[in-house]
Amino acid sequence: MLPNNYTQGFSAAVLTSHSSRTAQNSCAYLLPHLKPTDRILDVGCGPGSITVSLAAYAPEGQVTGVDSSKEVVEIANGQAQHLSNCNFAVGDVLNLPFPDGSFDVVHAHQVLLHLPDATRALGEMRRVCRVGGVVACREGDWDSTIVHPGGPIMDRWKAIAERVFRNAGSEPNGGRMLITWALKAGFAAESIEFTMGSQTYAGQPAARWWGDSFAKRYSQGEWREKVLGQGLASSVEVDQIGEAWRAWAKDEAAIYSIACGEVLCFK
Repeated sequence: MLPNNYTQGFSAAVLTSHSSRTAQNSCAYLLPHLKPTDRILDVGCGPGSITVSLAAYAPEGQVTGVDSSKEVVEIANGQAQHLSNCNFAVGDVLNLPFPDGSFDVVHAHQVLLHLPDATRALGEMRRVCRVGGVVACREGDWDSTIVHPGGPIMDRWKAIAERVFRNAGSEPNGGRMLITWALKAGFAAESIEFTMGSQTYAGQPAARWWGDSFAKRYSQGEWREKVLGQGLASSVEVDQIGEAWRAWAKDEAAIYSIACGEVLCFK
């Protein structure tokens, strides 16, 4: 992905939450289609937790993770030191450094919704996928977000976060756009399979971990700088958002959930 356009930034809190992602909890819809010999590309791989876990599904193949952040790729490389079939590289999803048809599977998780030109990115993923292969994407759909207990501050957080997305030229409701983007990227309608999943953290200790992570993610670092720099909220409001997430994290009945569109595009 593109660091300058990545709405969440690359703070420690963001990377911590991303490191909780695995093939099992983030791309289960894709797993039945994987073969032991597959060459898999994981686009916008972040710290590499999904990439590393995908390697177990292609023991005779090769899994490559690509991210445009050199620092994040270095973190990912540390996770793959013990794996012979997993590697990472710095690369741009809009100009992937691979020849046409290089991979059997091209995967992206929560990447397209952060990009100003998701169709172009999906077209580039299609280019490096071989004929007979599959491009798989899972994207959140912001309007579906449930935060319980909620309240005015949580509503304000959700509105500010959406504005950060849109100010970057990206589409926060990426889940519902996946078929549209796939068609524009050149996939035939009959080659596209769509499902809807969710990302959910509910009850304890899951809510505590998620809420504490969000308290840091949405009140500190790059996100705070963006919000203040764009005049979307005051410093006091951003502090209140952090406090609201910390309070939410302690609630035994806390629920966070967002619907995620999932698409398989067969080439």
